[in-house]
Amino acid sequence: METKVNNMPGPPRKPTALKIFEGNRSHRPLPDREPIPLAGAPEMPKHLTAAARREWRRLVPLLLSMRVLSESDGVALGILCQAYATLIEAQTLMVKTAAKGSHSGLLMKTGSGYVQQSPLLSIINAQAEIVSRQLREFGLTPASRTRIQTVGDNGGIDPLELKIM
Repeated sequence: METKVNNMPGPPRKPTALKIFEGNRSHRPLPDREPIPLAGAPEMPKHLTAAARREWRRLVPLLLSMRVLSESDGVALGILCQAYATLIEAQTLMVKTAAKGSHSGLLMKTGSGYVQQSPLLSIINAQAEIVSRQLREFGLTPASRTRIQTVGDNGGIDPLELKIM
């Protein structure tokens, strides 16, 4: 029996905004009390490295102008920025390693003289996958932009008019 991290069977639910955008093909009732985050810049996490902070400062204005950033997106954006910074650091280190030796940065010699794949390549691949996934979450790839809706106007709903129960 397979256990999922979120303890929910099946694939993750499609966001309500996407169901509305696509026309609610299933014709099932849509949730009417779904939380709507406030649009705006989240607080930058304090644990980000200097390179990740630079990426944060580059992306926040871009995401705000696209109207896809909300105050609740700080963790997801932090993951994107830190993964990108780690990716760049590993790639830079691989280039420096290649400049020092006779092998490309993709290969390294072990203590016993065997040639093997650089451990940096695994780090680069893992970080590239995280970056790619997070870019899609924020609509920062051409294909993902076709599947998102903006939050700049909170979907046309005034937060002060929401019924709080």
